Amino acid sequence: MPKGNILIGQSGGPTAVINASMAGLLSEISLTDFAGRALGLPMGLEGLLGQHEPVELGHLSQPQLTQLAHTGGAVLGSSRVRPGEQELAQALAWLKRYDVRYFAFVGGNGSLQTPLELERLARAEGYELYCVGVPKTIDNDLVGTDHAPGYGSAALWLAMAAQDSGLDLYTMRGFDQFKVLETMGRHTGWLAAATSLARNTANTAPHLILVPEQVFEPDAFLAEVEQIFRREGCVLVVVAEGVRNAAGQFLAEINQALGRDALGKSLLSIGEGVSGYLCQLVKTRLGLKVRYDKPGTLQRGAACVSPIDRAEAWELGSAAARYLLQGQSGIMPALRRLSTDPYHCEIVPIALSEVVGREKTLPPEFLHAGGLDEDAFRRYAAPLIGPPLLEPWGSNQFSVVNRQ
Repeated sequence: MPKGNILIGQSGGPTAVINASMAGLLSEISLTDFAGRALGLPMGLEGLLGQHEPVELGHLSQPQLTQLAHTGGAVLGSSRVRPGEQELAQALAWLKRYDVRYFAFVGGNGSLQTPLELERLARAEGYELYCVGVPKTIDNDLVGTDHAPGYGSAALWLAMAAQDSGLDLYTMRGFDQFKVLETMGRHTGWLAAATSLARNTANTAPHLILVPEQVFEPDAFLAEVEQIFRREGCVLVVVAEGVRNAAGQFLAEINQALGRDALGKSLLSIGEGVSGYLCQLVKTRLGLKVRYDKPGTLQRGAACVSPIDRAEAWELGSAAARYLLQGQSGIMPALRRLSTDPYHCEIVPIALSEVVGREKTLPPEFLHAGGLDEDAFRRYAAPLIGPPLLEPWGSNQFSVVNRQ
């Protein structure tokens, strides 16, 4: 194994537990005889392009690492830069400048391409560099792992938000009638589906969950909304931002022109989006009073953390450090579920080449013609949020006073 330093970076949108993976990495390194320096990469790939200098991480104590694991955001800073060949060459030159021989990058699908490409370029130039990816995404769309750190906490937050939204809507059902709760999810419905964990009986909110894996049919949707409203007096719909119609058009783009990000993707979160479209449709066709909530980035980094999510994020960081210091490269530690009841996963290595450029959508067993198969999905997702949500008090628990 070469002498040199180890570099840890964070990339993409933060999660509630991204820092726990970094803490797990540093904790594992501190338990070894690694003689190099542990460095932190500020601002993701921007740092590798020479815009920032590395920071020292090796001095952090175990109490400080525990505090780090309980801190939100991404403490090193992040970016969404996608490197081309020129940027990769700049990044490798930066790594050589600081004698980095081990590189761990905590990120999602797009971010994990960076360690894979850097390893390829270093090998071509004869520079000994070991690279691993550490999984992270609230979208839960990483292939090869049962779930990704960050998803369990986001699922917990959204389930609680859906429960609270449903209770609020039911309370005000004489005034508020129809409400939309919009989640992230451009191509996948994992986050929207997580709100099904709020349902404690068949008729409680959310009443409808719309995911990108299924085509939106406006007439069928309106018929369901009308039926639910007649029965319940109010309707809560959860929708992923990336739901499309039969023509393949994002609902978010039907009533407004959206801008594009640096990668050319529609900015689905801008303006009223899919929530505004659904509200306008229901208001026009059914005449209901409408409103919507768009929690945006709150859902990915809120202080509401699943204890299982944090523990798994730490362990995956620890595994990544072990892989690196054992001379393994081009891999990612992944979670493989061994049992659901009781819940248990093991950590296994998977090649980054099997992860990058692919996307895990909701599988067929979680869907049926009528929408989300909530029972099947909840069996999968319930263990990831920790203890189940408390069942709220129901008005049917009161007894009516009869006049004498």
